[in-house]
Amino acid sequence: MKTINKLFISLGVAASAFTFSACTGDLDLTPTSPNDITPGLFPSDPKGYMQKSIADVYMQFCTYGYGTDDNGSNILASMDGSMSTFQRAVFNLQEIPSDEANWLPSGDAIPSTFQYGLISADDQVVMGVYSRLMVLVSLANQFQQTEYGITTDEEQQLFEEFCRQANILKAGAYYYLIDAYGNVPWADGSVTIGSVPPQLSTDFAEGRRMVFNEVTAMLEEIVAWYKSNDPQNRPPYGYVGLDVAESLLVKYYLNAEVYTGTPRWKECFDHAQAVIDRLATNGFVASDGNATGLCKAYHQNFGYNNKEFTISRGGNANEIIWVIPQESLAITGEYGLKAYANGGFMCNAWIGNSTDNATFHCNQSEYNSGNGWKCMSARRQFVEVFDWNADYSESADLRTRYWKTAADGFNINNDVFDQAHWGDNGFLAVKFSNWNIGESGYPEGDQPQAVDPLGIDYGMIRLAEIYLSAAEAALHGAGDQATALKYVNYIRERAEMPAYSQINLVELQNERQRELYTECTRRTDLIRYGKWISGYTWNWKYNVKNGRDFPDRFVVYPLPNVVCERNGYVQNPNF
Repeated sequence: MKTINKLFISLGVAASAFTFSACTGDLDLTPTSPNDITPGLFPSDPKGYMQKSIADVYMQFCTYGYGTDDNGSNILASMDGSMSTFQRAVFNLQEIPSDEANWLPSGDAIPSTFQYGLISADDQVVMGVYSRLMVLVSLANQFQQTEYGITTDEEQQLFEEFCRQANILKAGAYYYLIDAYGNVPWADGSVTIGSVPPQLSTDFAEGRRMVFNEVTAMLEEIVAWYKSNDPQNRPPYGYVGLDVAESLLVKYYLNAEVYTGTPRWKECFDHAQAVIDRLATNGFVASDGNATGLCKAYHQNFGYNNKEFTISRGGNANEIIWVIPQESLAITGEYGLKAYANGGFMCNAWIGNSTDNATFHCNQSEYNSGNGWKCMSARRQFVEVFDWNADYSESADLRTRYWKTAADGFNINNDVFDQAHWGDNGFLAVKFSNWNIGESGYPEGDQPQAVDPLGIDYGMIRLAEIYLSAAEAALHGAGDQATALKYVNYIRERAEMPAYSQINLVELQNERQRELYTECTRRTDLIRYGKWISGYTWNWKYNVKNGRDFPDRFVVYPLPNVVCERNGYVQNPNF
């Protein structure tokens, strides 16, 4: 098996082999361009075409299409290409309306109301994200329904392994579908090309619970197979396998009470502990003498060289469990995975060059970037979760090391959100950069070019998240308090913060935000804590400067109206 980014470039990938109609008859899709790769050729080289076809499934998690132009190869007709890329689409739902980040309106593809949580069933982001996720489900299904002309045991085993991987990716897409949209249609293996998957129930709670049960059962079967047949499974860079599958189960069970009405803390803890037991073999060594598997420096997760800390590399650390590969056309030429998303997006969306006469200072060269968008700033309530000195110019928490703060002349307040006031409407909570980050947490050694777009991988799931999820499950009775305290202190020790002598849910929730900020978990976490709708406000929540409660229906996003109308789906309650 080659690394996945090599497969992406082979013969342009089987773009026409997979039409985007399977399971997506409800979506507004752009037809794919015809090329010379057709299913009729598959029996001539089953192994080669299976590799090319599974690469297309992976590629759609990394970029917006199969071409190298700015948007013309986007398979979604109704949304800006990079805005609809998997990572960025999920970020839009999880972070932009939350207490962490916001999007400064500038006539861009996110409506100016989105950052306030004013979201309707006709919103283009709601449609674009739903479409992206359902396309990913469709491709995963269609890989398994395609005839490759298999004739040997080796080819059959490879097909079965790729089917497991396709189902893990499908489960990844469904996690965000269930989380964001609730009672979504379920596309099982019988849903054929051109058909539309059904909602399993017209009742919101029952339908959401039924899809949850289907996906977790599928993942449990995959995890059990690996543990019986390939317990040391370590897929090549860019692929998924046992650790991603079991980490997804951790995420599902962590939120099971929200999704199904029944908590599943024991399953969450047991799966998290299994992942930790496999991966805590190297990396950061805690004061108790235990290797944690974490990167030795926090910001190694977010630098240009972060691919070295994926589980597939198995050397310096095992922290990045599910990686979304990204390379820049400026570096790789014609065959790069072009998308203004992933790690590069997480750097450039915050930064930019301040003017010579500005009272604040920022320069994109500080992050080794060839561009800066000035599109995001942090909300004050999030900033205050960290430990600061009196004027918010310095924090002992090294996780804020690359931020722009009062020390740089930035205003912590959020008096107005628009791009013209960038620099005067919130700190810049930057954690990604285009530097090779060493064990010191600073740039070390040879460095890449300052290009645009940036080619920085993105970790959809990190081992740090699994530690914190295990701790949360333990505090809910699934494990002991000592284990929860130990795991939280591993996270704090790496950040050079004082160890806790005891831990409770409130402190754990704060530590989870400090560790995982802007990593596509925040909205889900706030809902699980019971703080999303009411009980906690942040600046400009529901379009009020000091914040106000959301309506109860905002516990999920609406299904896109056009999807409901075309397919007869029942809309989410009160939308």
